[in-house]
Amino acid sequence: MTYFSDNYFQARSRWRAAANLHRGRLESYEIDAVAPSDERLTIDVAIFGNPAAQKVLVISSGLHGVEGLFGSAVQLATIESYLATQQLPSDLAIVMVHILNPFGCAWYRRWNEENIDLNRNFLVGDEVYQGSPPAYPSLDSFLNPRSAPSRLEPFLLKSLGLIGRYGMSTLKNTLPVGQYDFPQGLFFGGHAPSQTRKILTDHLRSWLGAAQRVIHLDLHSGLGKWGTYQLFAELNQDAVRYQWLSEHFGDNASLERNRLLTVDADDLVYQPHGTFGRWCQAEFTDIAYDFLLAEFGTYPMLRVLKALRAENRAHWWGKVADKSYQRTKQELLEVFVPSSPQWRKIALDQGLDLCLSGINALVKT
Repeated sequence: MTYFSDNYFQARSRWRAAANLHRGRLESYEIDAVAPSDERLTIDVAIFGNPAAQKVLVISSGLHGVEGLFGSAVQLATIESYLATQQLPSDLAIVMVHILNPFGCAWYRRWNEENIDLNRNFLVGDEVYQGSPPAYPSLDSFLNPRSAPSRLEPFLLKSLGLIGRYGMSTLKNTLPVGQYDFPQGLFFGGHAPSQTRKILTDHLRSWLGAAQRVIHLDLHSGLGKWGTYQLFAELNQDAVRYQWLSEHFGDNASLERNRLLTVDADDLVYQPHGTFGRWCQAEFTDIAYDFLLAEFGTYPMLRVLKALRAENRAHWWGKVADKSYQRTKQELLEVFVPSSPQWRKIALDQGLDLCLSGINALVKT
């Protein structure tokens, strides 16, 4: 049996059926957007175990749209491999949030219905939805050409030219960190809270119930080396919780580095703005809330960027009926959810092991 689905609706149907079969309490939240054939889209939640449990494992998927087809597979495998056979302890519950960006998943996009990168939309405190990294305006014409994608464009040569001009460090701290001034551009964080953020603001606390201890695993793909994964924690190495989390999650041979990565400067690949994890921990300062972003590696960074750029061009400037439009969607799917049976087996095994590690860590707490 494969746990991977071909599209959003197949993933949702299979996940709902498994959650229902194995005693999950289901809730669905419709968003104001539709799929390519005008079907309605929902964020779905399943709660397993005692609703009054003091300890909760949250497993969320699909914040970045198309990546949800990987996250959904891990969630489905966890339901059918663990929850189908094991009784949760009375003081432990599992909350699964299925595909936080259903529009992106249904349309094979990373961004949502407003072209928002949802992991740049969760500003906290007095942060405002404006501003961009200093070099971003100079790069926008390259990142989002006002024309349909073409196979003839020398993307690699242009990319190498930019690397030579700006340096890799500048590009890493410009392209993916988040920008709020170019609504049609890549990594746009929005001009206001997204629908997804509003749903989470209104309901996440009720999903957690009486929890006093939360571990939140947020599943992603596309960054890092093929066949490995990285864990990013929203804390510093000198934080009280770092050692405990590192003991339970950092000592794993399949991790790209043999320890938990933090927000410290020597750990960060880049420093994104408006992240989901930072917002979660800011919202729940009254409970022990540990957020871990799990990033499963696929293809080299330039191939991923090329796919993001081409799909975004097709979205804004292409025609749905054109072969180039469909080609960009298939390539985006490939770079975030590779079709390789080997990658899928490795990533699924690692993802399932990670979720079981989350359960075991809470059981031992």
